Order: sequence, then structure tokens, then C-alpha cells
Amino acid sequence: MLDPASIDALKKSHLFSGYAARDMAEISRFAKLVYLESHAVLFRESEPCSAIYCLVEGLVKLCLYGPKRQEKIVEIIGPDQTFGEAAMFSGQGYPVSAVAIEDSRLIAVDAFSFMRYLRQRPELNWTMMAMLSRRMHQLVGQVKSMSLHNAEQKVAKYLMDYYDDDFPTRPVSNLPPRRADLAAVLGITAETLCRVIANFRQRGWITTLDNAIVVSSPVDMRGLIMDVRQPGESSNRRKDVAVPSVDHLPAAG
Repeated sequence: MLDPASIDALKKSHLFSGYAARDMAEISRFAKLVYLESHAVLFRESEPCSAIYCLVEGLVKLCLYGPKRQEKIVEIIGPDQTFGEAAMFSGQGYPVSAVAIEDSRLIAVDAFSFMRYLRQRPELNWTMMAMLSRRMHQLVGQVKSMSLHNAEQKVAKYLMDYYDDDFPTRPVSNLPPRRADLAAVLGITAETLCRVIANFRQRGWITTLDNAIVVSSPVDMRGLIMDVRQPGESSNRRKDVAVPSVDHLPAAG
């Protein structure tokens, strides 16, 4: 059973944010805290769905592995995000593997008990359907970005997806500590990612400090994504300066 602080953390997620206090109290009876060390596996592809998860702290990657263990990162999960819901409904097991990128704290909601509760409270299914629809649109957006956007647009879209207009000076969330992980999500090389981050910084569109990135010019970033101007061209027409080597770049995630 969850303590009050953990229930509050669960309610921060889109999935549970609209649930009434009595629903949260009941759900907390079949939920528990889970702690993962960096690189620990939470579940593997095709395993039966035993729980859905809400990340409270840390980062988790959802990934697929090829026959030679080559990894494809599908999504990076940050705090207040839930995952595993589709597997709960499909009955076909988890479609991806989940691995901690850094030490993480999660809430695990027992899938069988949650499904039984949803049958008792069918009106809550609308919230679940809305969340799954939102996730589907996000994944379609990812496919579109991978197919139609160049490297600069891919990086800009990722940064703006996790940029908070209400807190413009807050660093972008969901940035993994390893550049290679973010590059894998975007379908570009780590070297290309470093060059793009350096160009954005030199144009004044972002500022960086260690692994943190703050968007300084969301208008320019959104313009680039929408192809308002040619990629690589700044709104003030400043000439690009030389890009430093990868070894001298701050960590971009």
C-alpha cells in the first residue's frame, strides 16, 4: 500500500490526475514502490504484463533488441509519466523492454487488480482511453519526425516536446545523461547530435550547463520544426561560427 506522498506522486501523471480521492485510495492498496539501479532491467519484451508503472524519479528507456542484441530506443520515460498500459489491455505481453538509465524510483500498479477495479468503475476507462490516444499520437509524431525531419529538426522537436512554456527558464526534462541514448532515440549519431547542440547554442537558441539544456528562443526552435526557415538559418541571419570538436562539447544528454 502506498503512503500519502506516493499517492500524490501517482496523481501527477496524466493517467491518474483526474481520479477522485476514493479511487486513489483504493488503487494504492494494490500498488507499491519499486527501486531500480542504473542499467537494471524492469521488464523484458514479451514478458506477461504484471504491472503498469509510473516513474517518480530518474529515467527509464523503452527499447527493442535485435537478434544480435543491437538496441533501438523507442522512448525515454521521465518523471510523472506512466508506461505499460497497452500491454495490460492487449494480453500479449510487454511490447518493449524497460531499462533504467539512472537510479530510479517507480510506482508499480498491479495489472490484474487494476483491470478488476476498472470493471467496477467503467467510467474511468475514458481516462485510460484518452491517455492511450495521447501516447499513440506522440508515437506517430516520432515516426513522422524520423521520416520527414532532418537532424536539426529532430533535435529541436525533442527539446520542444519537453519544454515547459509555463517555466521557460527550467531545463528541458527527459534528457538522458549519455549523448548516445538521446541520439539513438532521434535516429542520428552522437557526433551529429553534438554538432546540432553546439550550433543551437552558438545561435543563442539554447544554453547548456553540464547535462542541462535551457531553451532560450522557443520561437526559433518552433520555426525550425515547422520549416518556417531553412534548417541552419537563424532568424537574425547571423552567420554560423565554427563548430568545436565533439570532445570539447558539454554533455548534451
